[in-house]
Amino acid sequence: MEPDFEQRLITAIQPIRGFFLAQCLEFAMTSGLLSKLGEASPTDVEQLAKDLALDPERLAGLLRYLEGEGVVTDSEGSPAITAKGREFLEFRPWYELLIGGYGATLRELPEVMADRTRFASRNGTMVGLGSCGMSRYDAIPLVKRLIDRLPEPPSAVVDLGCGDGTFLLDLCEGGRPGIGVDPHPGSIDNARRAAAARGLSEQVGFVNATAEDYMAQVRPEAGPTPCFVTAFSLQEVLEQKGRDATVEVVRTALTHTPGAHLAVVEVDHRPLDPAVLRHGLGNAYYNPYYFLHQITEQRLETRAFWDELIAEAGGRIVECLTTAPEVDSTGLELGYLVRGQ
Repeated sequence: MEPDFEQRLITAIQPIRGFFLAQCLEFAMTSGLLSKLGEASPTDVEQLAKDLALDPERLAGLLRYLEGEGVVTDSEGSPAITAKGREFLEFRPWYELLIGGYGATLRELPEVMADRTRFASRNGTMVGLGSCGMSRYDAIPLVKRLIDRLPEPPSAVVDLGCGDGTFLLDLCEGGRPGIGVDPHPGSIDNARRAAAARGLSEQVGFVNATAEDYMAQVRPEAGPTPCFVTAFSLQEVLEQKGRDATVEVVRTALTHTPGAHLAVVEVDHRPLDPAVLRHGLGNAYYNPYYFLHQITEQRLETRAFWDELIAEAGGRIVECLTTAPEVDSTGLELGYLVRGQ
């Protein structure tokens, strides 16, 4: 046996360690465990299990595991979250998206890798929840900057692919009306609850439909001018319905009223760009993100592709911005403000 066998083994199984930790962290977040452990008043495992409706013996096992990973302390007494655990919890939306939303996706690799007509499944509600949570850091500020560049404030915001609704609710703070559209019933339920919790149920409504089906019912008007928003949703129309349907969604938004605008957020598809692979966030987030979109019913494309598609739909790009560098300095997330020619 080689003298360095054990060290090489330790190195080789670090991805397995990361797999287990990511799964357990996502459960600890979505079950409310980590938030509960962050509360000021200490509690024991029995009471913690009762509060969270969990089995106490199995909860004790999970807490021991998380203590071994430095996420909690005193797992046998009065468990509490550590500074490392709080750091994980701050970035909960990334776990909701990639683990809660796509946790089962990779288990389907044997089937989808052998058959181009098949796509791996995902939890659409969790994808919407995580995506909207992440957007508070990147896409929502980006869209707000785009809306600020409109010649006049929009009469309303129509969010095509609204997820859990928080993206749209943030855009509608201050009294602006809004309509959120999403194909996943669970996301619409979450959105309506979020609107009610923020006292915005009368101001913001939600429709359970795909972007293309909703836009097929939209007719040109001469009245007030809304701003349509598609954040990471044209990629879904593109894969599921094709380029022509995607062009039609964009064209319909731009011809809804004179002076109508569309804010588009998509990701520049550059999986082999050395600059992306060398970048910390490019390697940690975008590299798996690119692959997941290869096997699920979504299609990422390049900036040049989106430029051409917008032009084909009769749109003129007024602005193309990217995220604030302190949040995401890759420049991969693109925000377009588009109006009709």
